[in-house]
Amino acid sequence: IALLLPAVQATREAARRACCANRLRQLGLAVHNYTTANGALPSGCVLSGVYPDAPPWDPLWEASKGKQGASWMLAILPYLEQQPLYGRWDFDANVLGNREVAQTNIALFYCPSRRSGITSETLVMCLPGFEGGGNDYGGCLGRDNSFQNACRRTYHACSHAFVDGQYLDPTSDKIGVFSPNSHTRPNDITDGNSQTIMLGEMQRLLPPPDATGFDESNAFSTDGWALAGVATLFTTAVAGEGTDVGQPGGFNNGFFESAGSEHPGGAQFTLADGSVLFLDTCIDAQVYAWYGSLRDGQAFEPY
Repeated sequence: IALLLPAVQATREAARRACCANRLRQLGLAVHNYTTANGALPSGCVLSGVYPDAPPWDPLWEASKGKQGASWMLAILPYLEQQPLYGRWDFDANVLGNREVAQTNIALFYCPSRRSGITSETLVMCLPGFEGGGNDYGGCLGRDNSFQNACRRTYHACSHAFVDGQYLDPTSDKIGVFSPNSHTRPNDITDGNSQTIMLGEMQRLLPPPDATGFDESNAFSTDGWALAGVATLFTTAVAGEGTDVGQPGGFNNGFFESAGSEHPGGAQFTLADGSVLFLDTCIDAQVYAWYGSLRDGQAFEPY
């Protein structure tokens, strides 16, 4: 039994990883179908003019109709056979006002190597009091510093406030396919679809029980597929690049802005051409960063 157990576990993980890759492929196809229907990729998140001064579930998000702090994952629901759920969303309210819809568990949004849904052991949501609606996948925001490095314990998660940084500039060479209020068109991805990350797996990190404030050692991100911010977006920034304090570069690194997975040795990503790629955690950090931007003009060998 001792000899067989590692082989059985490895076989099971291989099956789970294949299932995860298939889910990422389905999400990529949904994004492409949305793009075909609308002429551009969905916005990374839909925000009103009050950001970055308030969390996305604050009533201030209702200041502008239709700009309620929702993520790109809401936009693709009709292309994932979730039209009835999408039809229940009230676009005159913010995410908190759509609590019933936003806390719905969607199997496709969970990596089978991590879990099959929200349980009492994993019930630490971005939104206070939510009992479901988690996600293990997110969109690539680019390779620049993107979120304010401060935890807001009253909201259970690191700050969802975006920094007023270069990534907001639509002409930036660090921007990714998803950004606040973006409308990325296929022709905007000049680096090539096979060299641009579109989607990827997300780290789901909890702080130590005795954590009282923010530092890089207890940074964390939590769940919420409907929510704008670190719940549904990640960056591929290099350590020390720009103004990002504490960014170690790469992924599976414990930093709340970064991607990550439960698969041994790496994580899976959907490229802009719809293919799914498993990246080893040993990938050169600069190459990985270039994968995250859509027009940096850097030539590198595909991984």
